Amino acid sequence: MNNKIKEKAAKRIAIVADDNKRTELVEWSYFNKDILEQHELTAISETAEVLEGTLKSPVKKLFTRDTGGYEQLAGLIEANKIDILFFFAEPALEKEKDHDLKKLLVLAAKHDIMIACNEKTTELVMNTVLKKRNDAIPLPGLPGFY
Repeated sequence: MNNKIKEKAAKRIAIVADDNKRTELVEWSYFNKDILEQHELTAISETAEVLEGTLKSPVKKLFTRDTGGYEQLAGLIEANKIDILFFFAEPALEKEKDHDLKKLLVLAAKHDIMIACNEKTTELVMNTVLKKRNDAIPLPGLPGFY
């Protein structure tokens, strides 16, 4: 595929994953490797390392959650540099983290970013928005989204 075409078609995807969701993340990313490698991926440090290991392709690494990774991601969202946000997280586990995750969700909603927080929504986004243009099913009412 021509690099200019790939760049134009690529979505900017951020992925947030809790430690207890690593196995699910590995399985999901391996299963969707062909789709994910067509897009620009961003993740908090540990999640980025997991994704790079599974996908064998680069992932933009943010700081760890404890050193400002969520704030970095919030900045990317505010700067309109994220198109889709996938969560592999359980927001109710810790109060502090719950607040950080809620902040990201509210910010993403405010900036009209597609958010997938559960298996069904993630599957829908993968199969309708991110598949290769000629394989995808267009979403009604969303021209240009494949």
